[in-house]
Amino acid sequence: RTAVGCLLELAFKVAAGELKNGFAIIRPPGHHAEESTAMGFCFFNSVAISAKLLQQRLSVGRIL
Repeated sequence: RTAVGCLLELAFKVAAGELKNGFAIIRPPGHHAEESTAMGFCFFNSVAISAKLLQQRLSVGRIL
C-alpha cells in the first residue's frame, strides 16, 4: 500500500505540473500482479493503478 501511495503521489504531482518529472524507486513494483491476483511479492500493480486513476480523475488520455 505504501508503494502504491508513493507512486500515486508522484504521478498526480507530475500530472498537475507541480513537478517536471519523477522517478519512483518502490517495492513491490507490481509487475507480477495480475488484475485480480497477487503474485510473488507483488500485491498491487502500482503502475496500472496509477494509470487508471490518472485517467479517471484527471481525464488523462495517454500514459507512457
